[in-house]
Amino acid sequence: MTAIDVPETHDALEGITPPQLSVSVQGHSGELEFLAESIAHDKLHHALIFEGERGIGKATIAFHIANRLLDSRRAITDTALPAPDPQSSVFRQIAQGAHPGLLYLSRPRNDQGTGFKTAITVDEIRRLQRFFAMTAAGADSYRVVVIDPVNDLNRNAANALLKLLEEPPARSVFILIAHGTGGLLPTIRSRCQILKFAPLSDADIRHIVRGQLGADFDETTLDRIAALGGGSARRALVFAQFGGLDLMEALEAFLKSPRPDVAQAHKLAEIAGARKNEVHRDILRELVLDRLRNEATMAARRGNLRAAERIAIADMAIQDHMRLSDAFNLDRKQDFLSMLSDVHDLISAVRAG
Repeated sequence: MTAIDVPETHDALEGITPPQLSVSVQGHSGELEFLAESIAHDKLHHALIFEGERGIGKATIAFHIANRLLDSRRAITDTALPAPDPQSSVFRQIAQGAHPGLLYLSRPRNDQGTGFKTAITVDEIRRLQRFFAMTAAGADSYRVVVIDPVNDLNRNAANALLKLLEEPPARSVFILIAHGTGGLLPTIRSRCQILKFAPLSDADIRHIVRGQLGADFDETTLDRIAALGGGSARRALVFAQFGGLDLMEALEAFLKSPRPDVAQAHKLAEIAGARKNEVHRDILRELVLDRLRNEATMAARRGNLRAAERIAIADMAIQDHMRLSDAFNLDRKQDFLSMLSDVHDLISAVRAG
């Protein structure tokens, strides 16, 4: 297949096949069967929320549906959603973001053109209004909108989307990718059919990692990577492709030391603060949050509920601070150094009783 240029998104991973080009899905057989039957019997809801962990294939399935709905030549059975045909012009147009019947919305580029905004803005939803005004669905065709993820909508964008969901254009399908629905407007949830996607099995993740990265890992390492994925293929691929195992070991060594190792903290903060590598920063952030949650679980199992609650409160505060740090573009290295120090002190205090 000739190389296809896919528009860059804020969460693209170098060397990893994006959802637009993925022609297979691991797991989710029940959800796929339900969607196939809904399409076959012309009962597909006009607005769907695909809810589940990040990186388990929700966006891939959304593009599979788009390929099916926008390529009327493809046959479909009641129990199977056919894989997209990578040789078709429809597949190529969808992957390139050039198909007139599909609009894919994610975080837009920032005004400087050096990265991406931290939210999907109301201007993006206005693109939706223009999309429906300039296109028309035929008797056998649809117009498909994919918002990925819907959690990134800011308040104005969410309200603007709600108006479209309340009075959807004819033969339109909205697919809202959601990494959890807790932050969504209840009025948006109430107008959508929610499909819950379970985390992937370790076997599914091993299959995906093998397919994406080849035979670079022995079985023991592959099992470890799959387990660290925690049900998310994306997380496992990030660990495998971008040195996540080494970063995890370095962070563990720092947090386990009786006294903070200043030199090691600076090394980790340098990695997290590198402007050209969002992936390593995201890995370290996830590792820190995972460490806190593990500590809270262990404290609860020991019967120390006060310590567990203290860690849980710190976890939420750190996540809030991460969002503020991104929004106000704070100094990444210094920000991560402060967080490391706070987390080390907290874990040390909990262990000391």
